[in-house]
Amino acid sequence: MLVNFGSIRTFIFDINGTVMSWNTLNPHMEKLITTLKKRHKKVYYVTDNCVLTRSMMAEKLTKLGLKTKEDEIISSGYVAATYFESKGIDRVYLCGERGLISEFGNHGITVSEDAEHIIISIDRNFNYMKLKKIGDLVKKGAKLYATGMNRNWYVDDDVYPAEMSIVEAVKSFTGAEVTLLGMPSQEMKSRLLTDVFLFPEDTLLIGDNLKTDIKFGNMCGFRTGLVLTGESTEADLSGIAAEDKPSIVIRDARNITKNL
Repeated sequence: MLVNFGSIRTFIFDINGTVMSWNTLNPHMEKLITTLKKRHKKVYYVTDNCVLTRSMMAEKLTKLGLKTKEDEIISSGYVAATYFESKGIDRVYLCGERGLISEFGNHGITVSEDAEHIIISIDRNFNYMKLKKIGDLVKKGAKLYATGMNRNWYVDDDVYPAEMSIVEAVKSFTGAEVTLLGMPSQEMKSRLLTDVFLFPEDTLLIGDNLKTDIKFGNMCGFRTGLVLTGESTEADLSGIAAEDKPSIVIRDARNITKNL
């Protein structure tokens, strides 16, 4: 075992695919996270899913049995909103849903049809004319940003497309580069380390995606644990660089609880 769970002070969990499959908690996660809090461990969550605001996501987790506060969640939508706010940008064209629109509104940023900055996220109403609109704005010089580069969004036993399919469509049409503001971006790292007091060497980030969650945790200097309930499998570990591998593969969340 490359991680001494008992010595970890701060546990950071990816949400979708790791803690839950949107409407249900994944096996043994309620017991694990409840136990961590009883042992006075710090628990936080990170997510690239911007369908909900941070407050709405906290409410959702609470209803599922994990009492959660808004400030315990760092979402890429929140990161994007604070990033634009810090740059003095108050208008964006937004390809996303109600949660992301509200998150931006909370930071004084309005959605505009004629903006110089475009943010791309999960959008279940994405269509041909939205793609055309984005292309028109890019021709005028607008810059492209994305809240994530995830392929899949896990909802119960079903799989929906996440941001990547929309981002790839936009890149194919416009030929423009897209700046990532979600995991594993420097902006997400900066926001997490600003908002959360922690010691990287005493922190474990647990996620289901090698390319986003685990890469992000490694970038931050955390220990990292890969669960097998979402995107990545054990087979995906072969052939990847050592710096991109997790500290440990977690086949059963109960093993953490037993070894605290």
